[in-house]
Amino acid sequence: MHVRANSIDDEIRLTVDAAVELANISAGEPLPDHEVLSELERLRAVLVEFEFLRARGATDAELGAFADRLVSVGRLVRSLPDIDLSSAVDALNAQLEAAAIAPSLSAHDGFALHIHWTGPSTPFAHQVAVDLLMALAQAVCDHGTDRFGRCAADDCNRVFHDTTKNHSRRFCTDPRCASRTHTAAHRARQNPE
Repeated sequence: MHVRANSIDDEIRLTVDAAVELANISAGEPLPDHEVLSELERLRAVLVEFEFLRARGATDAELGAFADRLVSVGRLVRSLPDIDLSSAVDALNAQLEAAAIAPSLSAHDGFALHIHWTGPSTPFAHQVAVDLLMALAQAVCDHGTDRFGRCAADDCNRVFHDTTKNHSRRFCTDPRCASRTHTAAHRARQNPE
């Protein structure tokens, strides 16, 4: 993964946000603007949106293999709002241990020197899963599980990653969730009966 961001923190944040969106897909939660796409097309769209360069050329078989890998990563991400730090560390460590990470330094395609967590011949599914796990590990090291939440809308179970300075995020990335909730609260205040 390569990000046109100013720092490693931006890359980690973007990769964690990708992990959250992908976890919501793997849970069958609808995504705005991607609802008419097939499951594999939705995966590709999210990966491309979050600048995973190999996603554009990934075959359906590679995306299918990634969908299989996403089951365990998605389950982990969806659990983060509900588990304590010790449980999150144990779950992440178990997946990292099984991931066979082989870091190396690389500079290619006009990008500055950066870390690849897997080798150049690593299958697409494994490479993306490892990128997601390493970003999640860094996020948990930096903030514990406090920055992971579940949408406050009554009819939504999507998770989110809160990057606000004051830890105030309450809704997922679907703007309809906040809008419906705020509209319902406004109507309830206007008609208290």
